[in-house]
Amino acid sequence: MQVILISIDTLRGDSITPYGYFRDTTPYLSQLVKESIYFPNAYSNGCWTMPSHMSMLTGTLPSRHGVNQGMDPIEGKRASMLHNAVKLLPEILKASRPRLTTVKFAKLPDDLGFARGFDINNTFDPFQGEARFKKLLEEFEKQQGREFFFFVHTWMVHAPYAQSHFVKEGKINREKREQIDRFRAMTKEERMKVIKKKKSKGLANDFLVFLSRNKLFNMKDCKALYDSGVYYVDQRIGRLIKRLEELDLYDNVMILVTSDHGEHFDDHFKNNFYNFHGQDFYEEFVKVPVVIKYPHRFKGKIVKQPVSLIDLAPTVLNFYKMKVPDFVQGESLLVPHSRRKNRFIISESVVMNKLERKMMRVGNLKYIITMLKPEGPGRVNWEQVIKPRLYNLKQDPLEKNNLFENEKFKNTGLNFEKALKKIFKISVKYGPSKETKLDEDTINHLKQLGYIQ
Repeated sequence: MQVILISIDTLRGDSITPYGYFRDTTPYLSQLVKESIYFPNAYSNGCWTMPSHMSMLTGTLPSRHGVNQGMDPIEGKRASMLHNAVKLLPEILKASRPRLTTVKFAKLPDDLGFARGFDINNTFDPFQGEARFKKLLEEFEKQQGREFFFFVHTWMVHAPYAQSHFVKEGKINREKREQIDRFRAMTKEERMKVIKKKKSKGLANDFLVFLSRNKLFNMKDCKALYDSGVYYVDQRIGRLIKRLEELDLYDNVMILVTSDHGEHFDDHFKNNFYNFHGQDFYEEFVKVPVVIKYPHRFKGKIVKQPVSLIDLAPTVLNFYKMKVPDFVQGESLLVPHSRRKNRFIISESVVMNKLERKMMRVGNLKYIITMLKPEGPGRVNWEQVIKPRLYNLKQDPLEKNNLFENEKFKNTGLNFEKALKKIFKISVKYGPSKETKLDEDTINHLKQLGYIQ
């Protein structure tokens, strides 16, 4: 039995063609959707990379796995790591099937626990550059005929939006287009020549300067560049699928494609359209695609009920016919929605360390609260809750009308808050996780992505 989990960092749920997007950003993913179960209302459990990916790989909320701090501790080169009582998905798989090969292709910090349980730990983005991509394809060939679990993660949609496929013809000349398409691969000296700047502040910020100087730093062009990154990744997925077919792996492998969070393009915060996420729980921040190709079943099925990333780990365990550990909070997506125990979706933890936001969705209602001075392993402070928001996503999909401001909905919001208190009290049953010092490679990578200065 074989599984491939692909995470496309920063991919908004509504930026793919099957969602009805106006650009044909994902022709290969669209074909995969026709052969899969597609969940158009899937949510991340955090709104930035580290907590969200740890939820994806453990089946637990950030308040349980412990990687739930903001970016301020990382500024000090320290961050909370995966709780010892919670196991990463490959650890669970290896405990039941020692001969199953677990393979990781992802530049996510090993310090935080992302390497646990992987037999083969490749710490680079396999979609960035031809040589790295070929190593990914070669690894599938090596594992042919064996049981395996692959975790594949790419940053190529994340800022800097360095692909120009959808930039309007005539907007830039051929030289500038080529510079955009190879910006990530440039050395620091090469980037300095392109932007004519003496000091480097990191890849994402260098690119921002390049965009400004070439009159591309506006919402429409930045969105075209972002969409170009989506298209680039989709082309890689197409080639990956073709190789799986050539190796006679495709028909019997389960493929899961998802994302850790979305991206904001002037939706709710005016004039913010570049590398803006981890700030809130509006739909553009937390709605992500989930596509599952299950061998010989569920072809072309669409499930509209809300699900979240903590459901992916138990789905994989369900596929392998393994027992789901008690610490897992998600539920298998292979089980009919009518038999789910939990009918709510939770997201938590944001970038700013001095406040915390929590989100809960039940049915069409979505409740968001902001807390000042969060405390404890769950980062909660119920005495300092400000700016509660309640939205009816069916009637108000753009989240413009805060129902909590209407007196007749106040009790509804307070009932959500009571439910959240109960959920987080249970979620933090293992207490705080330990902190670790991050290595310089991790710090530099986060600087390149624009997370820290």
